[in-house]
Amino acid sequence: MVIKGNKLVKVSYSAFFRQTLNKLGFQVRAESNGFIVPYNTELGWPLRLPEINWQPNTLLLLHFQDFVTFQNNRIVELDRVAEHYGDYANRIVVTHMHPGLDQVYHGPINLIEFSSHNYREIQIMRERWPDWQHIAEHPKTRPWQCLNGRKCSHRRWAVNILTNWGDGIISYGTDIPLPEWHISQLKGRENCDNFIGLGRVYSECAVNIVTETLYDPVPGLFSEKTLHALFAQQIPIVLGSQGLVAGIRAHGFDMFDDLVDTSYDNLPNETRLSQALALNQDLIQGRIDLSPYQERLRAQREFILDDYTNLMELRFIRDCEKLANKLSS
Repeated sequence: MVIKGNKLVKVSYSAFFRQTLNKLGFQVRAESNGFIVPYNTELGWPLRLPEINWQPNTLLLLHFQDFVTFQNNRIVELDRVAEHYGDYANRIVVTHMHPGLDQVYHGPINLIEFSSHNYREIQIMRERWPDWQHIAEHPKTRPWQCLNGRKCSHRRWAVNILTNWGDGIISYGTDIPLPEWHISQLKGRENCDNFIGLGRVYSECAVNIVTETLYDPVPGLFSEKTLHALFAQQIPIVLGSQGLVAGIRAHGFDMFDDLVDTSYDNLPNETRLSQALALNQDLIQGRIDLSPYQERLRAQREFILDDYTNLMELRFIRDCEKLANKLSS
């Protein structure tokens, strides 16, 4: 967002990236999406790697709009970029959506976290607040939900445990469809439309057991699946990669650690998911009074809608300034 006159004007993330780096004196060549579909599970994403006429102040910005590929203690796409550009690899910035990726990657590529996916989702949800305000403000009458569209092993694991856990709402692709709100009807629509279409689920359920996109690789990522729980003013129990809860907390979100036992976050893959559910069974099954947490839930929803994208932009500017200092030293 930028201020023009007295108005707050939305700017695309790619324009914001370029403007920020230009102000720091860089001549920027940018690829707004460095990935080419389809994804290959063995080789990772095909990449857009432009030819560059390198000058002393040239910077290549590659935006990775989706998850990266972790394979044999390496990050496939980053290694491919470094190999392609050789001695110029340290003049490349990759923007990505993995909290903490810089803690596990030690190559020459410069990394800046910025989830354009979440940035866009929040902007859309902000603009459409009147269409879903009733979801957030509706009294919760059922204890929990766990919605799973795409089938995968960690979601199947969660579903197997939760199947007999009482008055919750559960789905798993076409294997366990939602009786009234069949998720197959929502495919191909904007995530915001899906959220509104499933409004009766989100408005009724107090706890959201979020099975995030990734489970095995570290670091993982958080997506609209987590954001939707927070928009709906639900208590989140996030099931994802090891350390993901800490990563979300570090972004300024309230993970309700005084209510949710998040000690599962650092457990190994083999036990993390089952322990997350076992440690929080009383909460999930509605045996804990949640009335003292309602104001925090409302404040969290307001934080995301009103402040979080601005915070993302400020962090990006800070990281670009650090990069400029690094490259000039």
